[in-house]
Amino acid sequence: MRKCGTVAVALVLASSAVHAQTITSGFTFTVASGGGACATGTHYHSNTGGAFGNPAGKAEVGNYSSECVRGLSEYNLAGLSSATNAFVTFDVFNLGGLFSGTNDFPFSGTIDVFAYGGNNLEDISDYQAASLGMVGSFSTIGLGVGEILSLDITSFFNTAVAASQSSLGIRLQRSGESSTASGAETFQNFRLTSDNQSTGVVPEPSTYALTAAGLGAIAYLRRRRRVVA
Repeated sequence: MRKCGTVAVALVLASSAVHAQTITSGFTFTVASGGGACATGTHYHSNTGGAFGNPAGKAEVGNYSSECVRGLSEYNLAGLSSATNAFVTFDVFNLGGLFSGTNDFPFSGTIDVFAYGGNNLEDISDYQAASLGMVGSFSTIGLGVGEILSLDITSFFNTAVAASQSSLGIRLQRSGESSTASGAETFQNFRLTSDNQSTGVVPEPSTYALTAAGLGAIAYLRRRRRVVA
């Protein structure tokens, strides 16, 4: 009886720490406008080739002087099937942009996240590719380097898979873009996951519940051992 109870406690505690598997990893790049207007992308700030000598595979979001900058990631859907849950998940690389002395400082505002039909290529025109819809948004206030963010894209993912689309793109851009704004944020390690991996100082309510259940069960077993002894 005590042995079975110990196994059950271990399973309860382990379940709160285990993340589900990554569905697929994406490739990430950054496209900026030509300056003075935010409507059309004209050049890379980061790509797999390391444009401008910047780190490869980064999603810079915000502004560089009068340029509006958008971060993008794309996911090859070949061989994938519909999922119960799908999240676009990524990490905070830098509280600022990629260019020292120009935009290497953050901005306080909101970043909007959109889905678009990708083409499995780094393409400057993805900057203005037609949106399939808004995935969600998040505030830059309080972000920390290394923090993980996850946004639910289950409906977009399943719709794209059902339509046999070759690729799904995700675009991050500053809410209310303006060529007169300043500052940027940079993200990395974009992937699709089957769980919400967002991190923060305060655990989610479900984590509290699992932890409390596990601790309560441990206390119960300890009391039983003392009684048996």
